[in-house]
Amino acid sequence: MNKILYIIVPGILFLAFGANWVIQKADRSHDIPIIKEVPDFIFHDQAGRLFSNERLANKITVLDFMFTSCTGPCPLMTSNMTDLYQEFRNVMEVQFVSVTVDPLIDSESKLKEYADFVGVDDDRWQFIRSDLESTKDLKQNGFMLYAGELPQGHAIKFVLIDQDGNIRKYFDGTDEASLAVLRKDITNLVKELRS
Repeated sequence: MNKILYIIVPGILFLAFGANWVIQKADRSHDIPIIKEVPDFIFHDQAGRLFSNERLANKITVLDFMFTSCTGPCPLMTSNMTDLYQEFRNVMEVQFVSVTVDPLIDSESKLKEYADFVGVDDDRWQFIRSDLESTKDLKQNGFMLYAGELPQGHAIKFVLIDQDGNIRKYFDGTDEASLAVLRKDITNLVKELRS
């Protein structure tokens, strides 16, 4: 019995110290790397207004690529984005952007209908579109995500963008553990923006 305790207790202590270290690291937003700057782009939102990379300035943005008729991961991703949108309702520095990868089907009116369906009632969440080639270019060259077989071959990533338009981190938009880290990182970037 004592031998088992000598093995288990150090293991538990090691895990506890390791978990504490991870939490402390996650609490510091300056530890979130800057990956690259979002390139210039001009798309249109669900109301037909121009939406460019300039709209990312002075906001913490969570961006994803999706399409309204997706029967794969998109409904779960949209549900998770909706949760974030509601959770940060009173934080005006946080916004959400969903880029359709199926612009042939997802017209501005279709995106407006979809936004209404998921409960978007203000400008904090925009659904944007452009032609297919511009969408592929933004996805692959701008965000470094696979864009070979759109709309089906889209990524399931949520992209965290800081107030200066820098890509900071990628998160699995279908995974609760990944989203928990995203929530913490959003909060830390907001604190940094406000300071």
